[in-house]
Amino acid sequence: MEMPLVNRCTAENCAFNREMTCHALAITIGDPEHAQCDTFCSAPVAGGDPAAVGHVGACKMVDCRYNLHLECQAPGISVGYGPDIVDCLTYQPA
Repeated sequence: MEMPLVNRCTAENCAFNREMTCHALAITIGDPEHAQCDTFCSAPVAGGDPAAVGHVGACKMVDCRYNLHLECQAPGISVGYGPDIVDCLTYQPA
């Protein structure tokens, strides 16, 4: 199984984001109630590997249509600002 790509991230104040691209090797999405990006980090230093594009390592949103055994099955996701936190914008309830 290939981990889905983070195709786009608009959370510009995340340490892993450069030019709308996630550079964390793998991110985790969700808690049991919200599809937030658990990897989001607003640190004063750049994080991740500048040569890498982020992937979804785990997803805790069991009610998402793309979730199978806590693994994302979407071909890719988008991450960005929700109403109050940074969310997986690809999340869709089953």
